[in-house]
Amino acid sequence: MIGKLRKRLQGGHVLRYHTRPEVSHGQTVADHTCRVLTIATTLWPDISKEGMLYILYHDVAESELGDLPATTKWNYPRLAEAYKEAETKYENLIDIPIAFKELSEQEKNIVKMSDMLELVLHCKRQLQMGNELAFEIYMNGVNYLKDNFANCNEYEPVKTILKELKNAG
Repeated sequence: MIGKLRKRLQGGHVLRYHTRPEVSHGQTVADHTCRVLTIATTLWPDISKEGMLYILYHDVAESELGDLPATTKWNYPRLAEAYKEAETKYENLIDIPIAFKELSEQEKNIVKMSDMLELVLHCKRQLQMGNELAFEIYMNGVNYLKDNFANCNEYEPVKTILKELKNAG
């Protein structure tokens, strides 16, 4: 049991943005996960236990595989597919309690939007602190949310947040 617990906890130590350290500000997967869970439960208070569990464990495999940047996944779909296969294998090995495919479509949208909105908010904070190098990643996140979720029912609170961020300058 302690081995499983250690492997699950180990993922929290992975540093995010390793290919863009100028915007990481030392953010770990544990920091990110806490923020994603906070976003999801704030914007969608009725999120299920399964949705929350998925968020809790969604990046644990990065301790084994590393943090593959979203842009790499977008630009190299075959690599993303192989990474997803390895991720699933590792998650099964350490007995992660819920797989993404087990979530409803609504909860898949909530999870993905919460995850990307955390990136947007992280980069917005970087921009507010004067780090203009975060702008490209910030805009990638904003555009991803708009392009992929603008037509889904769960998007309304994200739309509100993005509008408030834009108006905040």
